[in-house]
Amino acid sequence: MKKLFIATAAIGLFLGACTSKEEYKLTGKVEGVTEGKVFLSKLQDNKLVKTDSTEMTATGFTFQGTVASPDLYYIQLDGQGGAIQVFLENSIITVDANVENLREAKVLGSANQDILGGFGDIQKGFQEKQQALYAEYQKAGEEKNQVVMDSIEAEFNKSEADKLIASKEFVKLNGATPAAAFLAYQITSSLEVAEMEEVYALLSENALASSYATLIKEKIEVLKKVAIGQPAPDFTLNTTEGAPLSLSSFKGKVVVIDFWASWCGPCRRENPNVVKMYEELHPKGVEILGVSLDESEEKWLKAIEDDGLVWNHVSDLKGWGSSAAKLYGVNGIPATVILDQNGVIIAKNLRGEELKAAIEKLIQ
Repeated sequence: MKKLFIATAAIGLFLGACTSKEEYKLTGKVEGVTEGKVFLSKLQDNKLVKTDSTEMTATGFTFQGTVASPDLYYIQLDGQGGAIQVFLENSIITVDANVENLREAKVLGSANQDILGGFGDIQKGFQEKQQALYAEYQKAGEEKNQVVMDSIEAEFNKSEADKLIASKEFVKLNGATPAAAFLAYQITSSLEVAEMEEVYALLSENALASSYATLIKEKIEVLKKVAIGQPAPDFTLNTTEGAPLSLSSFKGKVVVIDFWASWCGPCRRENPNVVKMYEELHPKGVEILGVSLDESEEKWLKAIEDDGLVWNHVSDLKGWGSSAAKLYGVNGIPATVILDQNGVIIAKNLRGEELKAAIEKLIQ
C-alpha cells in the first residue's frame, strides 16, 4: 500500500511539472566513463534508434530540449552494452550510474520515472517468489516427483494471476499519467484481447493521449482480426529464391504459419519437433509456411539448411518490422497460427504434441 501511495502522489508532481516547465535538462554522470559519445535513443520495432547525441566529459553529460509529452528514452554509451532507461519529461532530470550496471542507474526529477520505479518494486516481489518456485520445480524434476511439480506449477500460475491483478490495480491508481500507458502496454503484451481491453479501459484522458495507449488500441484491433474463428488475412512475401508467395495459395490444405528467426534460440530448439511433425503429416495434406523475422538473408538461408526445414519459407528481411508479423500481431517468437482447409484460424501458439494433436483433428 505504501508503494501505491508513493506512486499516486507522484501524479501530483507530474501535473505540476507540466505547467511549470517547457524544456527538459537531462544531466548525468557514469562512473567509469569520462569521454566518448552519449546517445539519446527511442525504441522502434524492438530496436533502439538514436535521436540525439552529446559528448561525455570528466564532469558528465547534458541533453537539453523539449518533448511534446513525457516519453520513454534510453541513454546509450558509445562502445558499451546496455542502456539507461529514462522517462523523459520537461523538467530537470539527473542520472547517476555505473558503467558496470547501467540498468541500476538512479534517475531523479522525472515523476513518471518514479511511477515506473514503484511498479518495479511490486514486480520484484513476484519475480523473487517465482524464481524460488522455479528452483524448487527443477529440483522436483530431478527427483521425478510429479506430485510436487504439479503443486509448484499451480502455485506459480496463482502467482502470475496475482501479479496481473496487482499490475492492473497499479495502472488504475496511476491512470492519468503517460507512465501508466507505458506500463499498460507492457502488461498487455501477452494478454488475450478481452483482458487487453480491460487494461486499456483503466487509462484516463491524459494517458490515452500517449503513443503507448495508441499502440495498445492498434494491437487490440489487429488481434481481433486474427482471433480464433476469423479468416486468416492474406499476405505475400518473397521465398528463399526471391519469388512472391501468398498464403492464399495454400487454401484447401491445413496450414501452419510458423513465425521464427535464425537468431531465436527457442525457435531453433523447437525446429526438430516441427521437422518430425512435417515428415509425418505433410503426406496427408499439411503445409507449413515459415515466416522469418531475420534481417540477414545469409543467416536465414543457413538456418533453414542447418535445421533441415524443407517446407516453404518467406521473409521480407525486416526483422521485427516484418509486415506479416505486424499483420498477425506477433510480438514474440516462436509463434504459430494454425489454419483449417478453408483458411480459418483454429488455434494459435501451439508447439510439440499440442500442435500435432490440433492438426490431426483437422485431417481425420
